[in-house]
Amino acid sequence: MKLLFFIVNTKAGNGRSLKVWNKVKQELEKNNIKYRSFLTKYPTHAEELARQIGSMFEEKIDAVIAVGGDGTLHEVLNGMVYYPDVKVGYIPAGSGNDFSRGFHVPNSPLDALSLIVRNRKSKGKFFDIGKCKVKGVTKTHYFVSNMGAGFDAAVAKLTNESKMKKYLNKIHLGSLSYVGAVFRQLFTYRLTDVSITIDGQPYTYENVWFVTISNQPYYGGGMKIAPMAITTDGLLDITIVHNLSRVKLLFVFVTVFFGKHTNFKEVSQLKGAKVSIESSESMLVHADGELIGQMPLQAEILHKKIPFIVK
Repeated sequence: MKLLFFIVNTKAGNGRSLKVWNKVKQELEKNNIKYRSFLTKYPTHAEELARQIGSMFEEKIDAVIAVGGDGTLHEVLNGMVYYPDVKVGYIPAGSGNDFSRGFHVPNSPLDALSLIVRNRKSKGKFFDIGKCKVKGVTKTHYFVSNMGAGFDAAVAKLTNESKMKKYLNKIHLGSLSYVGAVFRQLFTYRLTDVSITIDGQPYTYENVWFVTISNQPYYGGGMKIAPMAITTDGLLDITIVHNLSRVKLLFVFVTVFFGKHTNFKEVSQLKGAKVSIESSESMLVHADGELIGQMPLQAEILHKKIPFIVK
């Protein structure tokens, strides 16, 4: 008999995930659904658990489900990428939950569970994922939503370290911690020049705020950074924000939630399957909001690599 395997990030949403998991567990037991669950104990533990589950139980898995935020799913993806025939599911219990937006997963944890249970015997739907490497790190990272370098990575670092995030999550306003981090970085962040090569074509940009490489439209708790991104087209969407004053960046920031930032001449958007980026000064790099190192970076798309359970 095949089982559903749940990996629960005990820290996601500053503890909200455990409350979500208790409701999910009650529903599973009420409906006599066979499952196994594993609770994370430290950062990257979800990735380790996913890889162990894949190696020990591959023939017994209906799906591996991440219970947490986008960072939890990121870790589970990095463990399950070695088992590309195993379906991956997601029950949102974090602060941003951009995967839910871009991949059409219900925001309600119990609705997400219902979707998973109904489709547990299906093959799932195969989606693109990104693959990337950064300076001085031998490990290859995989991302499902986006990765980025520069201002947004610095904001992600500040958000993840924010004490205020804990309190905002309690009132379901966790994404506001990202907004607060943006304003804090706005007046201190140093711009740099960037060289980008996309499918062999070189580009250069001066005074760059950030470069985001997207597989789906959303990031940062609902900002529509790559409005034209498609999760099955075999392409990455690259957004470069450059030569922009700090005051004007505020206007751009407001419009990102509606995907209208692309109307600014200082916002460039490109597409490609393989991307390499270098910068004149050091820039932090994140993948799905999790810091992974610094520039330079290389990224590529893996076309329809992982099956997800989505609507």
